[in-house]
Amino acid sequence: MRLEQDPRGEPATARLNYTTHRLGRALDRFCENLALAHGVTLSQFLVLQVLAEGLPMTNAQLARRTFVSSQAAHSVCKELLDAGLIERGRHPTNQRMRLVRLTDEGWELVRMCHRELKEYEDRLAAALQEDTQEPLTATMDRAAEALAGGYFGDDEAEAAAIARRTSHSRPRQVPTRLAAGRLREIQGQDLSD
Repeated sequence: MRLEQDPRGEPATARLNYTTHRLGRALDRFCENLALAHGVTLSQFLVLQVLAEGLPMTNAQLARRTFVSSQAAHSVCKELLDAGLIERGRHPTNQRMRLVRLTDEGWELVRMCHRELKEYEDRLAAALQEDTQEPLTATMDRAAEALAGGYFGDDEAEAAAIARRTSHSRPRQVPTRLAAGRLREIQGQDLSD
């Protein structure tokens, strides 16, 4: 039985909000896999990126800059302190406020992640620099395609990214069944080698 499309229907990708959300998800998925491959979560990576601007910040400032609650920022900072990636320091004028900044290890982790992220961003820029005589939604859809490999991503690339993770915290995006199956195959090959 063939389903008939309602003539009033139009592709969701014709709407900018859908397409930009799709692009945002593709960027988040890449950054999460990148962060987890280096032993930190996406939330921790966002805090490290903000601190990599070079200015020490309070937890409240970090919360605003990373779009989370103060409690969430405090929790993430505690994890990063325990990992030795950030350190606390005194505020120069307000003794009640504590500032956090990157340690040398934190700077090194950010440097490694940013090198990989730059390659990814360059891939996006190359996809967008083609002839752009098309609507913005089509350009954004092409950008999401370049970054995510389609609506649900490339299962091989997703499985490979998961296999590289050194942190076993639960990611925001749960792997597809195909990627999860491919990951089991990869892990089985590693065990038999």
